[in-house]
Amino acid sequence: MNKFVDLSVSLISHNSRKDLERLLPSLLLALRSISSEILLVDNNSDDDTVAFIKKNYPQIRLRKNRLRQGYGANHNQNLAVAKGRYIVLMNADMIVDPACFQILLEYMKQHPAIGIMTAKILNEDGSLQFLNKRYPTCLDLFIRRFFPHALQQMFKKRLDYYEMRDIGYDRIVDVPFVSGAFMLARTALIQKLKGFDERFFMYFEDVDLCRRVQRTHRTVYHPDARIIHRWERAAHKELKWAVVFMTSAFRYFNKWGYRLF
Repeated sequence: MNKFVDLSVSLISHNSRKDLERLLPSLLLALRSISSEILLVDNNSDDDTVAFIKKNYPQIRLRKNRLRQGYGANHNQNLAVAKGRYIVLMNADMIVDPACFQILLEYMKQHPAIGIMTAKILNEDGSLQFLNKRYPTCLDLFIRRFFPHALQQMFKKRLDYYEMRDIGYDRIVDVPFVSGAFMLARTALIQKLKGFDERFFMYFEDVDLCRRVQRTHRTVYHPDARIIHRWERAAHKELKWAVVFMTSAFRYFNKWGYRLF
């Protein structure tokens, strides 16, 4: 492998073998004409992820954690050894459109002021996930996390604004808060910033990184690049992840200042 490649793809698996079985064929297809590498941290899985990768995808650069680490900390491991001029930080529970990387890389190469780009992220049925967001406020998060759906409708205009539905998802636009589920970034820039802040085990590490990138570069959404995402929304299903979410929220607001509404 050359010292440098165009694109590094950073993945994490915590018992994500089934997700990887779906993702990797689409990923390799999308990388077919791009000089690239795939970096995978196995986050202490017990579903034979490591054996599966070694047998079926020996070209993947694999590292195994003995102790479970957070989302940002795992991506930072890959960031530290990445050889790509650009890096994709992404979830394993995705399927990549064949043209996705080409579209984003071409646009970033033409616009050096952009530090991070994201794609149009879709559900498996083709419906849109509204993951472009403005900076969170305490009220927005409280409504989204604790209000029942019927009560949320009373704040629909406000929540739509938070998810940038007023701008829409059909044109290229600068986005304050790009989801950590899928970020394509300039590797040197993210390395200079020392990657994700590892004090966030999960949640809010993405908006924190965006805000640090925005001191010097833009964060941009491109609708022609597409990703399918099987979204679990764990914080809305299990108490332990709700606690992690709230802990990260407090850390975020303590770092960047409290905006009540």
